[in-house]
Amino acid sequence: MIDFKDKLKGIYAITPPKFDETKLLNDINICLGCGVKIFQIRYKEEITKELKNFFSSLIKLIKEKDGISIINDFPHLAHDIGADGVHLGKADLSVQFVRSKYKNLIIGKTCKSSTEEAKKAINEGANYVSFGAFSNSLTKKEAIPIEKSNLDLINKFNASNKAIIGGISKENFHRVAELNFDMIALSNAIFNSQDTAKSASFFVNNFNFE
Repeated sequence: MIDFKDKLKGIYAITPPKFDETKLLNDINICLGCGVKIFQIRYKEEITKELKNFFSSLIKLIKEKDGISIINDFPHLAHDIGADGVHLGKADLSVQFVRSKYKNLIIGKTCKSSTEEAKKAINEGANYVSFGAFSNSLTKKEAIPIEKSNLDLINKFNASNKAIIGGISKENFHRVAELNFDMIALSNAIFNSQDTAKSASFFVNNFNFE
């Protein structure tokens, strides 16, 4: 299995559910220029041949800039179009099954607020685990914020690569960056901001603030 451990650090940018292709391509290019290296291409609807080709072009751009590309939900799509990995939700295929079939894919797993699920995912071969929502999310309105007691447990949970997601913005970013997470996932705060470069730079520059 390829070891991406040292690369799974920093801002984790998740593409918006609805997008203009030209703008998204440009926004990702801007993010790469600002130091964002991890991208999840998140799309829940039917993936047409045209979209598949577009996602391939995004992955090519990310690879050229030494970034990491993750496809949401679909390991076969990630494999087919040359993405580095797949992110699995609660209702998706098991980590164990995907790891057995796709040896070299990075596998991430949504664990919401459960460290037990995170332990299970890691034991089955996940490269990183994701917890959330940190706060109320504009991207996933149904996401339930983690209770403080659970967040304290997650913060202490010792895993190689942990991500936090959900409702993270400029206003609460410093609180999140003080926690013990290797990756901080953002979507709306970057891709729906008025100035992509300014927003991406803010998050990258404040990720490891003193």
